Amino acid sequence: MKKLIVVTNDLEGSGKSTFALSFQHLLNNQEVKHSFITTDEEDVNENFSGDYWDFDEELEISQLIRSIDRNEVVILDVKSGAARIWADFFEEHEVDTVLAEIDASMTLVIPCHDTPQCHNELIELAELFSDSADYVIPHFNGASHRSKVLPWEGSYAAKVTDYLGALHFEMPPLNPDLATALESHDLTLSQALTQLDQLPRFVEVAAMQWLEQVSKAIQGTGEYVLPKNSKSHRILTA
Repeated sequence: MKKLIVVTNDLEGSGKSTFALSFQHLLNNQEVKHSFITTDEEDVNENFSGDYWDFDEELEISQLIRSIDRNEVVILDVKSGAARIWADFFEEHEVDTVLAEIDASMTLVIPCHDTPQCHNELIELAELFSDSADYVIPHFNGASHRSKVLPWEGSYAAKVTDYLGALHFEMPPLNPDLATALESHDLTLSQALTQLDQLPRFVEVAAMQWLEQVSKAIQGTGEYVLPKNSKSHRILTA
């Protein structure tokens, strides 16, 4: 079964692009045929390897079908503020039915950190899509020190996502060497992930070490994000 992986959260800085790029790295390593689609025009530069879909223009369901037909996995990185556009498209075109007809399924990946805003966003997205998708929640330790922290355990967001059968995992934190290297070169993690081969060697090594940790964490999600015929899935089920 093919996978449509929709990475979404309307909050900026929630970790959407970081997850999407890390997942793409895993698929490249495992030689899984895939397509990476961004809906943020700012992502499109000389280092970008993927497609751009403009959510400000009318999307055609045929675009989605073609992309899934040609790949085992389609990653759709939905820019901040556009989650409801995808939800409207999903409902209007009965995307869940279309996916079933072409032997594909959708997983919503909703990166989250433990702040009230992120919890509320997660709850609203779960209400929009309900049981029309699988859910994967990568937890990031990326909240600003000025942000109010809301513990996950026992929260309403935890109860809602548990009810929907969501799979949760912790994204590995940046080690101090990588964090310092990124800061010294005035790079965000997402920017570094799009230009690994252009980074100074010590930054590249630190980033690759972190990506190895992320790959192991993502592989643990199994069929939630990986097609059944992928190398990662075979390793997990062997």
